[in-house]
Amino acid sequence: MYKFAINRPIATLMFFLALVIFGLFSAFTMNVNLFPNVNIPLIKISAKANGDLNYMESKITKELENAISEIDGLKTLSSASYDNFSVIFAEFKLDKNLEVAANDVRDKLGTLALDAKIEIEKISSDSGANISLFFKSNNSLELMQIIEDKVKPFLQRIDGVGKINAIGFSKPQIRIQLDINKLQKYNLNALEVANIIKNQNFKQGLGELENKENNFILKGYFEAKTIDELKKIRIYPGVFLSDIAKIENLYENQKQIAFFQDNGVLLEINKISNYNALKMIKNVKKALENLKNELPKNIEFNILYDKSANIIKHLNQVIFDMIFGVFLTLIIVFLFLRNLSATIIAFVAIPTSIIATFFIINILGYDLNRLTFIALTLSMGIFIDDAIVVIENITKKLKNYSALEASYLGVKEIGFSILSISVVLLCVFVPISYMNSISGLFFNALGISVASGVIISFLVSILLIPSLSARFLNSKESSFHQKSEIFFIKIEDFYKNLLYKILKNKIRFIVITFIFLLSCFALALKIGLDFLPMEDDSEFQVFIESKQDLSLEAMKDKSLKILNQIKQDKRVDYAYLLVGHNDAKEASKAKIYIKLKPLEERKERQKTIISGYRTLLKDNNLNIKVLEIPKIDGAGIDDPVQFLVLGDDLNKIKEATLRAKEVLSQNKAIVDIDDDSNAKKAEIALFINQEKAKLLNVNPYYVAEILKYSFNNLIIGSMDRANSKDDIVISLDSKFKQDIDSLKKIHIKNNQGIDLDLSSVVDFLYKEDIKSIHHYNKNRSIKTTAGVNNISLGEVQNLILKNMDFILGKDNLNYAFSGFINLLGETIDGFIFAITLGFILIYLVLAALYESLILPLIIMITMPLAFGGACLGLFLTGHNFSLFVLIAIILLFGMVGKNAILLVDLANKKCHEGLDPDEALIFAGKSRLRAILMTTFAMIFAMLPLALFKGSGYEANSPMAISVIFGLISSTLLTLLVVPVFFKTCFNLDLKIRKIYERKKLL
Repeated sequence: MYKFAINRPIATLMFFLALVIFGLFSAFTMNVNLFPNVNIPLIKISAKANGDLNYMESKITKELENAISEIDGLKTLSSASYDNFSVIFAEFKLDKNLEVAANDVRDKLGTLALDAKIEIEKISSDSGANISLFFKSNNSLELMQIIEDKVKPFLQRIDGVGKINAIGFSKPQIRIQLDINKLQKYNLNALEVANIIKNQNFKQGLGELENKENNFILKGYFEAKTIDELKKIRIYPGVFLSDIAKIENLYENQKQIAFFQDNGVLLEINKISNYNALKMIKNVKKALENLKNELPKNIEFNILYDKSANIIKHLNQVIFDMIFGVFLTLIIVFLFLRNLSATIIAFVAIPTSIIATFFIINILGYDLNRLTFIALTLSMGIFIDDAIVVIENITKKLKNYSALEASYLGVKEIGFSILSISVVLLCVFVPISYMNSISGLFFNALGISVASGVIISFLVSILLIPSLSARFLNSKESSFHQKSEIFFIKIEDFYKNLLYKILKNKIRFIVITFIFLLSCFALALKIGLDFLPMEDDSEFQVFIESKQDLSLEAMKDKSLKILNQIKQDKRVDYAYLLVGHNDAKEASKAKIYIKLKPLEERKERQKTIISGYRTLLKDNNLNIKVLEIPKIDGAGIDDPVQFLVLGDDLNKIKEATLRAKEVLSQNKAIVDIDDDSNAKKAEIALFINQEKAKLLNVNPYYVAEILKYSFNNLIIGSMDRANSKDDIVISLDSKFKQDIDSLKKIHIKNNQGIDLDLSSVVDFLYKEDIKSIHHYNKNRSIKTTAGVNNISLGEVQNLILKNMDFILGKDNLNYAFSGFINLLGETIDGFIFAITLGFILIYLVLAALYESLILPLIIMITMPLAFGGACLGLFLTGHNFSLFVLIAIILLFGMVGKNAILLVDLANKKCHEGLDPDEALIFAGKSRLRAILMTTFAMIFAMLPLALFKGSGYEANSPMAISVIFGLISSTLLTLLVVPVFFKTCFNLDLKIRKIYERKKLL
């Protein structure tokens, strides 16, 4: 294989050129996203029915939960029940296909006979808004009609556009608004008027006419075609509908408000699952130019959210760090090799490996994302390392051989080490594919990128590098090389003397090494643990909840004061308000999205600004939470800390929740502590006095129907419009639906048609009750939520667990974590599993390659040394462990094994050639010192931009790079000393064990 590459340079060049071309093509055609497509099989089930809270919980929610819980692969089931509405989130295990999960839910729910309207929706990690458009107009009705008839259909036709959420939109309708005084004048009620209208405004099939030649279907169109015709419907002789009601072309009562400079409609546009986010957003922006020309001049729109800007910003930063890292790496390589041609040949390995890796990633079905580029940045050290080791070995041979011969002998001598190194790296990442968790999908995306790069890098180092070296490597030493050589000779001599002394005092050195390791592991216990670090994306959100059950307009007024306060901040670019933003469209809940000015235009980072806003926006009458926008879209994942108390007795659950909040409030770094049982609703309860109803001969059902048609905006027909159909609804005029006095004015009739006051048979009672009931895995639950400020999620979780007996008490209660704090546990479990399996695989592979049971253990001693260094680096810089850091540590374990393999492989060869262990180790150490130092410095300098540049993604990139840098430093320094010590200590044991299985061999 080596000879072929050297003897057939054009064929070799064409092979790698083909890989580069396919790689470039892949890079320009692959999907581009911020993070890997984490498809969490999450299904949302919404149910609407006429029923109070208890009815919805017992008759709707529980029935749905019981049916869904029988589906195979279900992981968690959470629900919230409200008056007339309930929502359920069914999360399935990751190996369950989202489409299959949705079909299973449909099949199960299809067997239920529920008096409710059921909607089923698939939710994935990329189902959040990719671009948001805000529309406003001075004519609200016209705006609603154009949104429904023109804008939404227009956007839906754009390639890549998925679901569109319209916040602040109300469907146009024809509203009949009854005057209660006029009803009393004509001795009418809302139910009677509704029935009169239904009897005069309808269409229906009437049968058919049939003869020998034709068949005619009969249809009766007895409906008003205009509002004027509707007004002329006769109620009594001489009394028309317009005499007792206002009939207007309006829109539904608003359940949500979107506000940006004025009221309007916010359209949150999602992409189709697995579609290129950047491409979809680009398609929408391009199409908006045409839409603008089609809209009336009084309708304006703005882009308020554009995910592509954040994606491009992060990717550009990582690419810049990568390019800068390449530049620094080349400087290091040149300073060590001091040979321009060798440096250029080494440089070829980096772009070739990176670009060709895109091709493999594309074939395997992965997309380009931030983790892909971070993986390639972290792997640059691997790419250059393989090339350096080969070039450095070839360069040594140039002193005695021609370039052609030196290239062949150099790669042949080092080829087995390169193979061992590559196999070890692959072994580190194979276990990642078995991590069946959300964090596992992140690990998997990085692992595939690195593994693909390792394979390409191996091929480049054993084929392309020798081929180029044989033709272009210059053996002539420059004056700079000659003058600087003495520096490297002194380093080698210093190392040789140091190693000699350490080998003579190996027990003392082993003790020192173990003390270092134990100290670093002790530091690890003091380092915080997060799922994903808070990054400066120049955006965050403020959640507002009123402690009273306010109307939509009242909540808007309160929220606008906060919005105006925020807009005065010079660090803020813009902000907009959403009232009633959640699934239940609760008027007492609002959210403000805040877009900060770019990082380079402000002094404070986002984390500092958020912390300041928590103090600034405190309000005794409002619950206010200031949170970053989560990196992973999903149901209810906004709050970092989510702790649930589960049980049957709601009062006991409330008591335990209060104790949980008491525990959390003891630490001032835990902020925005809240729970989902605080929300109360104001209620006027109506009770039929059965004795009076019987005495006066009143039917309670008839009373309820009158009240429903008076206050509920019920649909009683429809009217065609140009491109749509508007519902006709009826109720009292809004001015007659404001307080309890409105109820007292309602008149009813008994079975004899005698007119009566509602209060003659109905009692009224003001009351306050809970607004919702939540379930988790079919148990009643209350969720405590909190934010964090300079404290890790791991510390919060430990605080809760340490006080669990106090929180739950002696009641028969249970608990669960959800959201990011739950993902944190899954991440740690997956990391431990991956590392354990990786170590086993590395040992098995190295044992097979070296035909030794001891040598793999000597090589693997570098891995805990690297972990110790990584812990030291994180502790000194004040960073926490996170998903990104754990990914880097897995990569680090593969990288540090390279140096040990180079050293052990050569020492082992020399021992088998007859040298004693001390001589073999000193020879191997001195021979491999430059290559080890060069590759280590190259990898460290490749990481420096990620570690130091405080641009986009610094909060995640820096801890990753720091853990790798410190891990490399500690493992390299100790590898050069510890590995020889352990090699010498275990060499005789290795020989004894070898004698057992090498005693008999076939000749």
